[in-house]
Amino acid sequence: MKEIRLCWAAHVVHHEDQVKDGGLWIPATEETRCDYEIIAEAGNEFYGAGSHWVEEREA
Repeated sequence: MKEIRLCWAAHVVHHEDQVKDGGLWIPATEETRCDYEIIAEAGNEFYGAGSHWVEEREA
């Protein structure tokens, strides 16, 4: 099974309690992949190109 997570550049701070480089790994369903791509796109528009991306791994 594949998993994905949303990641962001070190200079991006969403809130004080956030982890430094990325979110939690979740199952890579069609729905979660679509949601994360939308969130990454919005993050890149707000914080700058390349600031957010989706990572994938084999679980």
